Amino acid sequence: MAQPTVDQILKEMADHHMQQFLRLLLPKAKYQIISTKLDKELTIKTRVTDKVVRLKTKNGDRLIHFEFQLRYNNNIPERLFVYSGALTAKYQLQVASILFLIRPSRKIGERGIYTSELDGEKANEFSFPVIHLWKLREAILSGDKNFRVFAPLLLEIEPKPSVNLLRRVRDIINLESDPQRRAELVSFAIPVARRHYGLGLIQSIFKESDMTSVEWEKLPYFGEAIKEKRKEALQKGREEGREEGREEGEILATQEIMVEVLSIKFGHVPLRTIRTIRGIQDRRTLKAMTRKVLKAASLSEAHRLLADGKTRANGRNVAS
Repeated sequence: MAQPTVDQILKEMADHHMQQFLRLLLPKAKYQIISTKLDKELTIKTRVTDKVVRLKTKNGDRLIHFEFQLRYNNNIPERLFVYSGALTAKYQLQVASILFLIRPSRKIGERGIYTSELDGEKANEFSFPVIHLWKLREAILSGDKNFRVFAPLLLEIEPKPSVNLLRRVRDIINLESDPQRRAELVSFAIPVARRHYGLGLIQSIFKESDMTSVEWEKLPYFGEAIKEKRKEALQKGREEGREEGREEGEILATQEIMVEVLSIKFGHVPLRTIRTIRGIQDRRTLKAMTRKVLKAASLSEAHRLLADGKTRANGRNVAS
């Protein structure tokens, strides 16, 4: 699975935690989210916006256009100007374009401005608010529940993130009582952390995070990979056109999910472990083993549990 960029991670974070992002922009306003799934493709040089949300406000429906950037560059004001105009024309609604900037920049303040000139004089001006995420550093570090979703970004906000900061990110995430939400934040933190630390160190720090009650298919990145593998496996079964083929497809899909889960928890999965998983041909055993290996403290313990499960499952198959 290819490692996502920070901009891509921010888009996923906004998808899963839109209220927290809107709170930074509209802390006191009353509104209702109508849709977060608007078509983001614009017919201007096949440009695609980062995130567009439709809100119902007291003054009517509005579009909020989010643009996420790790660093500021001089092309950003023009880009937001073009996006705003294109979205206005496409949806016939007023558009508020917002820049979310992770790292500090002296080139832009609380508002960005795009201007066009005519004969040396300003002809037009377009401005947009800027949310400087780096200014939230202390609020995020405090563990405040309203800012926990941004904890993974601390690793990008800090110029030289330390191992202690990674531990603090883990501790902030572990403050979440909802296991699914906690797992989502871990799934954001790991790809950000891999930009700065080795996988072994990341695993050692996050290994105690409880992921046993998680709906894996709903997690960012990992969930999509799992769904895709399951779809491929089931398609293979359907193509064979037999009940046995469909059953084989279900088993293969469950095996793929097991490998994906182990890779999330422990990183690299050795070939011998993959072979052990492939050797378990009972779907119920595979599902039961997924929950067990998530409680394992090490990959070697997970392998032992899988080997025991394989022996038991094969024993039942022989007996039947």
